Amino acid sequence: MKKILLAAGILLGTQLAFAQVPEKMSYQAIVRNTGGQVLANQNIGVRVSVLQGSPAGTVVYSERLTGNTNVNGLITMEVGTGTVLSGTFNTINWPTGSYYLKTETDPTGGTNYTITGTSQLLSVPYAMFAKSAGGVSGGGAFSIPYVNTFTNAGSLFSITNNGDGTSLEGINSTTSSSIAPVRGVVNNIAPGGFSSAVRGINNGTGGLGIGTWGSQDGSGWGVYGVTPTGLGVYGNSSGSGYGVYANSNSGTGLNATSTTGIAANIAILNNANNNNVINANTLGNGTVINVLSSGSGAGVISSTGTGFAIHGITSAQSSAGVIADNNGAGEAIVGRNTSDIAGAVVGRNDGGGYGVRGFVATNTTGTSIGVLGQVGQNSGKGRAGRFENLNATNDRNTFEVESNSTGNIPDNTLGNVSSFLANNTNSVSAAVRGETKSIFGNFGAAGIFGVASGTGGFGGLFYTSNLSGNGRALVALSDGNGDAILANAGKDGDAVEASVDGTGRAIYGWVPTFSTGKAAEFKNFNTTNTNPVLTSTTVSNSIAGDFFVDNTNGTSPAVHGKVSSQFANFGTAGVYGESIGTGGFAGLFYQSNASGNGPAVIALTEGNGNAITANAGKNGNGVEANVDGTGSAVYGWVPNFGTGRAGYFRNFNTANSQAVLSVTNVGTGTGFFVNHTGASGNIAVFQSASANVARVDKTGKGFFNGGTQSSGADLAEAFDVEGNTSEYEPGDILIISIDSDRTVEKSSKPYSNLVAGVYATKPGVLLTEENVDSELIGKVPMGVIGVIPTKVCLEGGKIKRGDLLVSSSKSGVAMKANLKKVKIGQVIGKALQDYDQNEIGKIKVLVNIK
Repeated sequence: MKKILLAAGILLGTQLAFAQVPEKMSYQAIVRNTGGQVLANQNIGVRVSVLQGSPAGTVVYSERLTGNTNVNGLITMEVGTGTVLSGTFNTINWPTGSYYLKTETDPTGGTNYTITGTSQLLSVPYAMFAKSAGGVSGGGAFSIPYVNTFTNAGSLFSITNNGDGTSLEGINSTTSSSIAPVRGVVNNIAPGGFSSAVRGINNGTGGLGIGTWGSQDGSGWGVYGVTPTGLGVYGNSSGSGYGVYANSNSGTGLNATSTTGIAANIAILNNANNNNVINANTLGNGTVINVLSSGSGAGVISSTGTGFAIHGITSAQSSAGVIADNNGAGEAIVGRNTSDIAGAVVGRNDGGGYGVRGFVATNTTGTSIGVLGQVGQNSGKGRAGRFENLNATNDRNTFEVESNSTGNIPDNTLGNVSSFLANNTNSVSAAVRGETKSIFGNFGAAGIFGVASGTGGFGGLFYTSNLSGNGRALVALSDGNGDAILANAGKDGDAVEASVDGTGRAIYGWVPTFSTGKAAEFKNFNTTNTNPVLTSTTVSNSIAGDFFVDNTNGTSPAVHGKVSSQFANFGTAGVYGESIGTGGFAGLFYQSNASGNGPAVIALTEGNGNAITANAGKNGNGVEANVDGTGSAVYGWVPNFGTGRAGYFRNFNTANSQAVLSVTNVGTGTGFFVNHTGASGNIAVFQSASANVARVDKTGKGFFNGGTQSSGADLAEAFDVEGNTSEYEPGDILIISIDSDRTVEKSSKPYSNLVAGVYATKPGVLLTEENVDSELIGKVPMGVIGVIPTKVCLEGGKIKRGDLLVSSSKSGVAMKANLKKVKIGQVIGKALQDYDQNEIGKIKVLVNIK
């Protein structure tokens, strides 16, 4: 019986008892709640399903059962007698595979199933099996196909035949691929050691028995073994026999192939075994071992510890211990060595001959090489060739190269006595490296000594021949105290002559970031030599001398000109610039960085002279200054310790009628701006004959000895208005507002006692309580005294000159006053013009509120 554990709100233990009839199965379960307590005398509902193949397989039968638990919580039911939900119980084909029983339980007896459990049916009732298969008896047969699963330590199926026939035979006549009449399968992915799917045993002790025999009538395989990482076929001899024996009368005795692995692996795993790993011999004249490689691999690779990887022996003079031929483009013999001291190929001569001799025998094209030494194959490092003299008393040349060729002119790359080429565009090695290790500086004691002994030629020639190359033709370095290059011309030639055909520099001197030396220095030690120490001349439109301090943190000058003289003669200057043409500048100083803050010129003097003296001999300006940005064309200032003037302009010519200082402004800014930030003093003082005639003190108050004169005809004051200023216009009669302080509005009643003034057209003086910088937004200029154009009408009659004017009923308009009605405070002023037109107009009025 099968024990089932259901994990849910209630724990359910079940037992299944299979009856001996195919129509039903007994079902028992003990029902408990989540606390483990038995549910006694409880109505229970169960839905039972039979699944095929897996716990989540196809439902082949389903029914609903109900019942009551006893006092011990046990419920007993019979599967196959409930209310069928799907399928037919007695038609289940039990031998076709594995089946699982799924139970879903509602502890309240309804259909709200909250407990689920699934378990495999591991034992099928015999009666059910017999019903499906038809039973088995002597001479009977199974129903095919037959599938079943058992757990048994013994043999499940055994057939013994004591006759000459086959005990078990499997035959398949199909043409499909990968079929097997008999197949053995080990299902576990981790079986025990030496487990076998199919095993053949021959208990005979003679020499002709066979454990497993595989044969094939065509060109296929008699025995075929396959494995991903193990052994496809394994043969072992526990004695002196053969683990695997291969034999063929006319074909190949053993043929081993592989697609991506090793075709054959033969090894002796016993350290004490001194036998040969492979014995190969022939009784004929054929090759003992024939190795053929159609790819890029090696034909034979042999390695050894202390022995010989390959040992070839011959005793015939016409033969060779090792001979290698290459009929293609490769090497006949390649010696490789990973040792740090031994040679891959060693040529040794114990006589007077050659240790290694390489020669060109028959080639006439000039492409052959007698001896070729290379380095760098497979990223290797080392020397392609090295020649050493280990005998200190040997005065012979360590390396000699001699040629009888006449060379090839003008192509000097051919016919040289020796030619060295570093053929690597990424190389940093030298084509030729010469070194001398001597304490003497004698003539000729040099790493490279070049001599031109004829009337022509060069002692040394260094040539960069690549037109697109950037490398130097010659680099000379000295890590000691000596000069990198020492040049001396014994006669009239130049010690160094440098020229340039392109856009480079004939001479380029520079100091690296870590050095404290000079890029160049020129000196004349002969006091009688009057030639310039340095001359720079150009006949093109280029700069004769260009000096550049390329350091954003630098504080040194690009050019330092200094003269030590007691004379102030014309031309005695640290820097003397002269323009001899009809144009050009004697000196030009240009600050070219648009974001820079440095001045183009700074002139300082520590003595009593001027920092700059400028004089225009004709009609030009002594100094012309202009500015393109927001700075000042001329900015004069006195530091906090100075006592001089920031600017001083004088005219010493009594006949000169020009202004000493002229300011013209065509922009919208202030023409003349003065800002006094000191504790005291005047903003401006104006003198005539050295006496003050006008001044403006620090508070902005003006003082004028001769009075003031202003254009305009009235005195006005700025007032706020009721409403918007756009509703007012010059000439309006204004009265005091009774709604807001210090505010006026247009008159609207005749003979108003609140009349205050007239909206002024052009006030000569405008009074205000606001700051001088105020724009007086929202205010209007109200004239209180003076001549002001004023709006009038004929509501009081025709106006004659001298008539008193008062406010009318029209908004902002005055009329002629009736002397019998007028009162104090109502009179605006006196008319200065006659007016007899019907519409509203303007006349000039002498405003004087009374």
